[in-house]
Amino acid sequence: MRGARLLVAVLLLCGAPVSAGVSDAPEVEPPKPAVEAPPAPRTANGDEIDETTLKSHRTAFEALSERFIGVASRAVRYDWRKATFEVAVTGSQLLELNNFNSARIGASLRAPVVGLMLELAITYVHTWGSAATDQLSRTPYRQAGRPSRLEADLMLGYALAEGVTTPKFGFIPATELVFLVNAGFRYRYYPHQFHNMPGDQALGAFFSARLTDKEVENLEYARLPGMGIDRTRYELLLGFSLALYFQNGVFLAPRIMFAPPLFATVAQSTMTFWWDLTMSIGWSF
Repeated sequence: MRGARLLVAVLLLCGAPVSAGVSDAPEVEPPKPAVEAPPAPRTANGDEIDETTLKSHRTAFEALSERFIGVASRAVRYDWRKATFEVAVTGSQLLELNNFNSARIGASLRAPVVGLMLELAITYVHTWGSAATDQLSRTPYRQAGRPSRLEADLMLGYALAEGVTTPKFGFIPATELVFLVNAGFRYRYYPHQFHNMPGDQALGAFFSARLTDKEVENLEYARLPGMGIDRTRYELLLGFSLALYFQNGVFLAPRIMFAPPLFATVAQSTMTFWWDLTMSIGWSF
């Protein structure tokens, strides 16, 4: 019995340290630092401000970020790509590098298509002479020119840059400025040019890049003194333009185009690299 009691005592002594090692003793949390209340706001003179009346009107920033804070008085950006169509009055001065003067006036219909500005314009071109052409008419020489006529233009514009402009003066409204590169196709129609021509010949002449001898003969009455009829019927035009859109849809669109010698070479014309300076004023719908 004494030996059994001794064995039990030894076992209890050996197990006591193990039990003490695995026991879950409660951890003591470190004391939290005391939170000091923010100082009360004071005026410039050091007087304390009572904010009890403002507490009911305060809103957390998280709540403000999820709601409309305000509404702008008016939008400044005009998205011309969302317009259905645009109509404009156009006028231009032709610099054909000869001694004749030509001015154009007409109307155009514009519409945004897949990010491009498509334009169809019909214009009347009035041509008149000068003192130099009057003197030239007294000689056997002639200078290439084009009588008064109608012209049809098909233009495409691609926007290279755009943005809202900042006016210098307060009375000028903000506008959307669009800078475009343009490429176009021009057809010229002279009154009576198909006079006394059979239908098949007139149809064939319509698709020809060069005026026929019969057409030049029909235009003899419209030729100005000192002018030799230029035979180019079609023209390729390249250039740049600006479009200033106001918020109400009104726009101004100055444009400069020049004619590379593509169709002129086919028509054996000497009138190449002439310029067209155009101004359009219209309304976007």
